[in-house]
Amino acid sequence: MLARIALRMATIAALRGKTLVDDNVLDSEITALDADADGNLTTDQQKAFVTVYTNIGSDETGGDRSLHRSGRTELVIEIAVASTMVYRNDDGDKEVAAGIPATDAAFEFYLDVVGRQIVNALSDPSDVWAEIWRGLSSKVVKVERKRTSDATGTRIAAHQLVVTIDLLPDPVYGETLAETSIWSKFFARLDEATDPVTAAKATLLRSLIGEPGGTMADAQQRRFGMTLEEVRALLNVSAVDGSEPDIAAVDFEVGQ
Repeated sequence: MLARIALRMATIAALRGKTLVDDNVLDSEITALDADADGNLTTDQQKAFVTVYTNIGSDETGGDRSLHRSGRTELVIEIAVASTMVYRNDDGDKEVAAGIPATDAAFEFYLDVVGRQIVNALSDPSDVWAEIWRGLSSKVVKVERKRTSDATGTRIAAHQLVVTIDLLPDPVYGETLAETSIWSKFFARLDEATDPVTAAKATLLRSLIGEPGGTMADAQQRRFGMTLEEVRALLNVSAVDGSEPDIAAVDFEVGQ
């Protein structure tokens, strides 16, 4: 959903150029850290990299039919060192491929330094994308720092930073975004992009929130997953003449 996309984009933008991997910060690159048939961890990268994923997300607050809530979401940031390795194929011939080496003191030092640089970048009060990253959640629930091993149990030169956050809900379709909201800041930043890929993404993402101008009733029905009958019953409005419910008279709790 949109909040997950925004979280990944903000994370990547905040990290690029801020760590030892420089601009090699990837979005959900499955092949960046993969395993072959023998359990050897491989990569399509030729140098150290960071790759960003959004993993499981869950909301159990209940109480209505809202599908906009994001709930607790895992942001996974993988750091790995790529190096050239020599393998023998089925014919016994040597082949050279990129892989993740076994770790050592130098690699561990490097990985922990990059991990700290990631924390510094996402905490940077002067960086606009870092501010957007922080604004997309209400709190950090848990931080886990994990290592990675191959199929043989060998510890390799790769770390994972898993940050579980309470991710903000998606904007409701057709609602006006407040100028001070994190979503307005997010889209304003996207609009400054000059590369065509980001510009295309911005256009598509804006289409997901629609144009403002719908009624308050429409917005609240979408937000809480209410049926029209439920809205009318709540407001004690007759459905005979098909008139628009005066939903502004009801004090809704808005979880955004």
